Amino acid sequence: MNSPKTANYLLLAGFLLCMLQVWLPGYYLTGDGPCHLYNAQILHDLWSGKNIAFYERFFEVVGKPNPNWMTHILLGALLFVFKGVIAEKILLSGYVLLFVSGFTGILKRLDSDSLLWPLVVFVFVFHYVLAKGFYNFSFSMALLFWMINTWLLVLERINAVRVAGFFILVCLTFFAHPVAFAFGGFCCLVLSVSSYVTGYINLKERKEANKAQSKTRLIVIFENLLLLGLCLLPCGLMLIMFAAGEAHEGGISLHMSRNKILEFADFNCLVNVSSSEVILVRVVWFLLAGLLLFALFQRFRKGFQWQRFDGLFGGMLFALFLYFFFPDKLFGGSLFAIRAQYLWGLFMVCCIGYMVPAGKLKNGAGILFFIAFTGLSIPRIIVMASASDGVKDIVSAGQFIKPFSIVLPLDFSPGGLDKTGAVIADRNWMFCHAWQYMGVDKPLIILDNYEANTGYFPLVWKDSTNPYHHLCTNGAMEGQPPYATINYYKSETGVTIDYIMLWCYQDKWLWDEHFRKLYKEIMAGYRLLYKSESGRVELYEKRSSPVSILAVLPGGQTNRD
Repeated sequence: MNSPKTANYLLLAGFLLCMLQVWLPGYYLTGDGPCHLYNAQILHDLWSGKNIAFYERFFEVVGKPNPNWMTHILLGALLFVFKGVIAEKILLSGYVLLFVSGFTGILKRLDSDSLLWPLVVFVFVFHYVLAKGFYNFSFSMALLFWMINTWLLVLERINAVRVAGFFILVCLTFFAHPVAFAFGGFCCLVLSVSSYVTGYINLKERKEANKAQSKTRLIVIFENLLLLGLCLLPCGLMLIMFAAGEAHEGGISLHMSRNKILEFADFNCLVNVSSSEVILVRVVWFLLAGLLLFALFQRFRKGFQWQRFDGLFGGMLFALFLYFFFPDKLFGGSLFAIRAQYLWGLFMVCCIGYMVPAGKLKNGAGILFFIAFTGLSIPRIIVMASASDGVKDIVSAGQFIKPFSIVLPLDFSPGGLDKTGAVIADRNWMFCHAWQYMGVDKPLIILDNYEANTGYFPLVWKDSTNPYHHLCTNGAMEGQPPYATINYYKSETGVTIDYIMLWCYQDKWLWDEHFRKLYKEIMAGYRLLYKSESGRVELYEKRSSPVSILAVLPGGQTNRD
């Protein structure tokens, strides 16, 4: 079974199963994915000179280059050729191809004899952070291994093509996500040291140097580190400026929490959307942990000796340090711990790859991981199909919304409910921005565009109309239950909210005092325009003249015209 042909067939089968998960549902719903696509559509319209006056009242384009831009630019470019949802799926397909090829490429470099071990990559393709819709971070993880692999080539032999390729990958990784850029730079540094110590650095130049006795080993490593520093310097300076703008007072506080220790063994970074994945993810975790312990035993049983790829071991230890000691919110971003856990898992696989000798153990493990990936794909496909059906319900309301309108969505079930009332995704908030797909088909201002309130994406809200300043504070419109002050927003900004959409609303939320005030505003100023067949979506349109709040009846019912 351990033949090149079998390995290639299984790699192809794994890639096709990944493609099936992306393309089978009508919508591949992720938490922030619709928001990425909506903002990319606005950028595309601005680039095309369309609807400029409409959007300029609300948004402005950021004037400085920041990380987290890559997927917005790629999506905006794809929209010149493809429609919204197709463009998003092409982007995700590109991520899968980039990740699988990059990760398998480095695993084959670490051990070219274990043909089936690279099958482990598939369990890492779909992860929790991707399911949250963090496309930029996901792309950065794919680019990270291309970046490291290219630097290994540079260490073997410096030439203009390899150095230029490395520099381009450094820039792409930076504009995808700053964590991958900084982490990749650290790993390349440590790999330079481990390659130098073991004699795998500038092989051709070192042979010539030994003959001419004109270079010392110290000069060789100095030249390579200088080259690495020069390649990292431009983006490093931009990262420093970005971090200075995003840093909070007091800087980074390093500490270890008990929760991180308890959560470490759950390996939740691979649980995408539902609890049905948990058992198989834990099987994957125990297999990886067992292989790592065996790898460390093999590595250190005869004492410590440097190996060429020990820079990857340094990367794994660094990821552990980041996971346990760094805060979960960093420079305006969130979920830092689970990202570090994912990084640790990736580099754990790399360490197993070069520390464990080729043989039946690694090939058998590769098959087991492939089986686990296949098993995980089944509940994920089921959940994504149900989620796609929910998005179709939401988008069905879009046909009743006029172009150039202002829409306020109110979400009462971020995990989504299916037609029977069961929770669709109990481990991820897939539906927190699903309605932003409506803004791809026609020019709309959808007010829960949180990305425009962060400052590190290409579009930002203008302060004069920013709903996070004037409609609600502390993200209250995305709370449970949501809250906003509609009339106050109009008086402060002069902006009339034309439509209000309710997703999975239930009368039980009227027990909340704050939401009850919002509900009265809705009932007094808006009329029910559309209700989906499943009842999950209600669309309200601004009344030509408001009714008395006294018309709102107990139990959340109202006289609707």
